[in-house]
Amino acid sequence: MARFNYNEAEHYGGQGGGGYFSLKNDKDVATVRFMYNSIDDVTGYAVHEVEIDGKKRYVNCLREYNQPKDVCPFCRANKYTTAKLFVPIYNIDEDRVQVWERGKKFISKISSICARYPDVVSHKFEIERNGKKGETSTTYEIYEVGKDETTLEDLPEQTQILGKLVLDKTADDMEFFLENDYFPPEGDEAPVRRRSESREEPPFDEDRRGTRRTPASNRRRETF
Repeated sequence: MARFNYNEAEHYGGQGGGGYFSLKNDKDVATVRFMYNSIDDVTGYAVHEVEIDGKKRYVNCLREYNQPKDVCPFCRANKYTTAKLFVPIYNIDEDRVQVWERGKKFISKISSICARYPDVVSHKFEIERNGKKGETSTTYEIYEVGKDETTLEDLPEQTQILGKLVLDKTADDMEFFLENDYFPPEGDEAPVRRRSESREEPPFDEDRRGTRRTPASNRRRETF
């Protein structure tokens, strides 16, 4: 399966955007913890995007960057591969774990944060949006605003990525999809068919909320 670490990110293409944690409006701010100890905890995924029941979903690519395309039926069929990070964060404002979906360029940014702030989960950060809703040029600034003794064990369990946010399908499943436009049913489930409808957010993302407030004055700035 095509998961990659910091040193392998350059071998995977594509960016993508969006996410399950979001700041919707210009100057919205949220206080969070990145749920990593160090850069060694950062994992990326090479994914294919498919349409299922009118919604866009990610499917884990079966091929490593240095393997032939035949390893993955979707690659062999020339389905585009996108490199994604699903950054686990603890949203302090909302008291819950979320996922921030980022493109592979973000791996250099989280690497810089991990280098500046060892045991990064023990640091609080403010993420501030710069850009109005719908602007493709939107950027985010990240500010370190405090440190304590928090560890990963003190926080709720992280969201499962592979098998939930990213579908984990076999080569046979992919072959079936290419022939039928839906994945074969699992157990007693009905077939998951493909439809031509506009993109919607997946069900687990319906409760997303951005928070807006005045940034703290003692923050240290990391601009990305």
